[in-house]
Amino acid sequence: MLSIAVRAALAYARPVVRSTVRMASSSSDSLGRGDVCVLGGGFGGLYTALRLSGLDWGGAKPRITLVDRSDRFVFLPMLYELATGSVACWEVAPPFEEVLAGSGVEFVQADVRSLDTAARMVGVAEAGGGGLRHLPYDQCVLALGAEPVVGAVPGAAEHALPFYGLDDALALRRKLKALAAEGGALRVTVVGGGYVGVELAANLAAWLPPSQLQLTLVHRAGELVDASPLDFNRAAAADRLRDAGVDVRLRAEVERVTPDGATVRAAAGGGGGEGAAGEEIGADVVVWTAGSRPSSLLPELGLPLDEGGRLRVGPTLQLDGSDALFALGDAARGVDAAGAAPPSTAQAAIQQADYAAWNVRAAMRNERMLPYRYANLGEMLSFGGADAALSSLGLLELKGPLAAASRRAVYAARMPTAKQAAKVGASWAIDAAINTALGAIAAANKASKKE
Repeated sequence: MLSIAVRAALAYARPVVRSTVRMASSSSDSLGRGDVCVLGGGFGGLYTALRLSGLDWGGAKPRITLVDRSDRFVFLPMLYELATGSVACWEVAPPFEEVLAGSGVEFVQADVRSLDTAARMVGVAEAGGGGLRHLPYDQCVLALGAEPVVGAVPGAAEHALPFYGLDDALALRRKLKALAAEGGALRVTVVGGGYVGVELAANLAAWLPPSQLQLTLVHRAGELVDASPLDFNRAAAADRLRDAGVDVRLRAEVERVTPDGATVRAAAGGGGGEGAAGEEIGADVVVWTAGSRPSSLLPELGLPLDEGGRLRVGPTLQLDGSDALFALGDAARGVDAAGAAPPSTAQAAIQQADYAAWNVRAAMRNERMLPYRYANLGEMLSFGGADAALSSLGLLELKGPLAAASRRAVYAARMPTAKQAAKVGASWAIDAAINTALGAIAAANKASKKE
């Protein structure tokens, strides 16, 4: 069984690009090579930039510039563990300068403000009041991602904590630790029963015992993680929350959020549901995970968008009607070579990065581009501690400690660089060894007391 789990982990883990381009330092150094701007440093953007730097260009390589408003790359699937303190910030949110060191990719910490497609210039406002700067491009990759939707419910923007990025995870941890120091059981309401809400709730329940935590989860649909196509994972999620004593309210929606909690009612069209109209749920913390939308910057760029506000792209990830713009991840919408729309997941964005990098090079060299083809390698859910669920390639279904260990092995291998993967893998291996030893000692002590 272990060898099967290892093979599944390797199926998830694509080879990590080893970058050898030296750091670009001046515009004159890039003459004759071209410029590539990658906007957004999430999975799609960062991995595209690293793939570009690792390709064989057959001569002088272009200057590659990565732009992001944050100074850190965030490995989003591990935010739950960061919020509960089971992973360190350096493991899952390393600085871009550290990740890109020696890669030849120039990092600019800035907000994207404009895109001049005629002049092929990107306008950015640098962090720290550095003023407006214009970056030239021959090819530009837009990976601007998505942002949480909170403000539609009265009081949510003022009183709920969003859970979407690094700052959100750290803010939630600080809030819970401060409340715990005051004594008494914490009352937490998680809004949204999709992947993020379920995994966050499960991790919180594993972090704090029921005597210290009263946890409620509110979800509009009639089933948790209803976007998942896998019966095994949906059932595992429901079982985990039930066993942890989480009060799950299905077919329910939040009517308003107050400083003291949330008002829940039956969801429209939900057939009655479990959330009675006007029911007050007291909470010290309301965490909002329900919904996201493409970056609010996209409509300002004057590019073709679909009805959901995403950039329209073809199977090569090139924008409709453009020969110099590509888009991927949550900012893009299109179909792959098989005519299927890929999901908005880290797995899909990482796969798209390979094709985006290849096709950017092809566009710059007037070569044939490749249509993106999504490969669904499976799905993993974190339930906190040594508990998880994993379904891979239709061949393997795991839950419990082995699934949790496999998940960490996969994510260690998925880190953006070989150096980061080695550091994180070693750290997590040491943690696992210590936890195993402590578990064995505790079991031995328990057995001796029975005797």
